[in-house]
Amino acid sequence: MHFIIKILLLIPLLTKSSVALEIIRDIELENYTYDLMKSLSNQERLDVDDLNIYFINSNQVNAFVTGGKNIFINTELIIEAEDYREYAAVLAHELAHIEGGHIFSTSIELANLSGKAFPIYLLGIIGIMTGTSDTGIAGVMIGQASVSDGFRYYSRTQEASADQLAVNILCTNGISANFLVSFLDKLELIEGVSNSDTQNYKSTHPLIKNRITWINSSLSNYKNCEFQKDELLSERFELLKAKLHGYTHPYHETEAVYNSNTDADLYATAVSSYSQGDHNKSIEKLEILIKNNPLNPFYKELLGEIYFSNNNFKKAAKYQKEAINKIKKDNDLYYMMLGNYLLSHDEIDQTVEGIKFLKKSLHLNPKNAYSWYLLARAYAETEQLSLANYATAERYFLIGERALSYDFAIKAVKNIEEYTPEWYRSSDLIDILENDLSKR
Repeated sequence: MHFIIKILLLIPLLTKSSVALEIIRDIELENYTYDLMKSLSNQERLDVDDLNIYFINSNQVNAFVTGGKNIFINTELIIEAEDYREYAAVLAHELAHIEGGHIFSTSIELANLSGKAFPIYLLGIIGIMTGTSDTGIAGVMIGQASVSDGFRYYSRTQEASADQLAVNILCTNGISANFLVSFLDKLELIEGVSNSDTQNYKSTHPLIKNRITWINSSLSNYKNCEFQKDELLSERFELLKAKLHGYTHPYHETEAVYNSNTDADLYATAVSSYSQGDHNKSIEKLEILIKNNPLNPFYKELLGEIYFSNNNFKKAAKYQKEAINKIKKDNDLYYMMLGNYLLSHDEIDQTVEGIKFLKKSLHLNPKNAYSWYLLARAYAETEQLSLANYATAERYFLIGERALSYDFAIKAVKNIEEYTPEWYRSSDLIDILENDLSKR
């Protein structure tokens, strides 16, 4: 699968039963969303880089905010948006919840609800979809919710405020707030034909007709909230939607929807062909896309992934390096993927190079547990066992296996070179874990 990291969440969200959610990561999706967020945010009030944005692989149209600055967006919401400005309108609404301090207010309300409230936990099985069976379990609290009618009413009051603030965010940042209305109209049609009991906008937000009334009332205060679309953002959005459709919808459905020779159609069907197992067809379409736009890093990243799945590790690394060279912003996943490709060569010089890229991955995101796993493997293969023990200690610490983390940190500090960053960090882990374990 192209979505590199999957996390299963068990979330008791406004219901009496748990809901299993699958969190995905994809750099094109993440970069586009952060770029769109930045076009909407006022850094003096809210720095987008401080947000945690998670994408849920779901056919339900929904988005929501939990405690802190955590925004969750379902993939189907993006697919159903006909225009990038509809997606921007949803993001503006979620930003409004955070800027309006609704999450803090909600935590106060929950404290008053006592036993009627219960926490949402991220109970993750974290793994990489590259053939390995290695997984880890993480437990991180990410917010709270309640089943009480009082909380649901309270949250609906927040929704009205968030819609009104979203209008302000959109109009002051060059996007017509009418796109929030058009998206809600679409949701009403979707919900009208759906009998699903799963979580969607209908179960976590007020009635759509009421929301449209609030928005139109707010819009009356803005006489010039009509703007031209940004062609580059629009083009990127259509490609992103195409990719998401290819990964999350059945092959025959994607082939029916994307049935021409535009770049978006070729991208969607290249992805669906890959998912279906027709790698030759996927490679053929990606080569056309690369010829049409050689600067797009995501085509080459996917092509490298396909070659990797066919055990052509040299081509996989080649295209991944080209993708890294063409992407504007460094990210941990691309370096992690390249490190994985290089380790798969089973050649020491390639493994040594892989270590360099895995360190870059962890410099960008020290919480990438799979990069720590790969780095431990690379150190072991180059006979640097003390460093392998250290990397393993870091990985187990991240996934909540404190006793195992402690054992490997003890092994590492005995033989690791003194006063190196790894030695200091191993010592810190031992101190943290001894204190933690003594309290149990």
